[in-house]
Amino acid sequence: MDNHENSRGWGCISRLVADWAPWPRDSLGSPSQREDMVLAPEHSKDETLARDILPPTWQRLEAASSAALSDTLGRHIRERPAAETLKLEGDGVRSVFFLLSGWFAVSKSMEDGHRQILDLMLAGDVLNPGSADASASAVHIEVLADVAFSAVPLDVWERLLDEQPQIRRLHDTNMKASMARMAERMLRLGKGSAASRIAYALIELCMRLDAIGAAEEDGFHVPLTQQQLGDFTGLSAVHICRTLRRMSRKEIISVEEHMHILIRDMDALAEIAEVDPDSLRSQIIPAA
Repeated sequence: MDNHENSRGWGCISRLVADWAPWPRDSLGSPSQREDMVLAPEHSKDETLARDILPPTWQRLEAASSAALSDTLGRHIRERPAAETLKLEGDGVRSVFFLLSGWFAVSKSMEDGHRQILDLMLAGDVLNPGSADASASAVHIEVLADVAFSAVPLDVWERLLDEQPQIRRLHDTNMKASMARMAERMLRLGKGSAASRIAYALIELCMRLDAIGAAEEDGFHVPLTQQQLGDFTGLSAVHICRTLRRMSRKEIISVEEHMHILIRDMDALAEIAEVDPDSLRSQIIPAA
């Protein structure tokens, strides 16, 4: 499908920010250089900042555990702008990434450039990008919206989990929630219709954003182009555009410029996604 065809239809595609394109590998430097840029001391923030922005999903910790986590995160806080590549597949892995604010896209790519976004990381999510070969990243990490995150050295993170059982338990719970939502998406990628994939993605994002206080009464913002939403759901940008337009005509959702989404009929959207919202929430959102 050519670029002209991709731009037809709803018109919202052309109003969104430019579609994602991988940066040339040479322009990003060597894997060690990229890791050094992420961990560069001059980008560190004051330790007390972490206490102020500890994500809601981690604020249930008791005082001692909260202080230990905040102190660890505070020593390694970094900020990066949207569209920056944080790590490429095969890069060295020396850190665990704890997202404090913003959005990461975690993806894999084929040799021809086609990619699949495996997960969208939000505030409170934790990622160790390593593979069974612990020295190499299994995934590509891209910044979708300006982020603040902590790049905690692997040994420091493991020591923190060993010394703070409550942090380990909450970390394990969050990992189970992550697995649950990835299982739901995988099911629909393999067996679901295009509409069910999109409906599920919108419901999941709505629930996750609501859990961290990032959803509003009038909806929620998704900092994705329709191509990126297609990469997340395994569909073309044109298919995304047509399906969103169809749902909008049926008054199931409303889509404003720059992908501000309002779910107007959750029951109808859940029926398309083939999920029970209450049951789904209990599986993919850790209990407060």
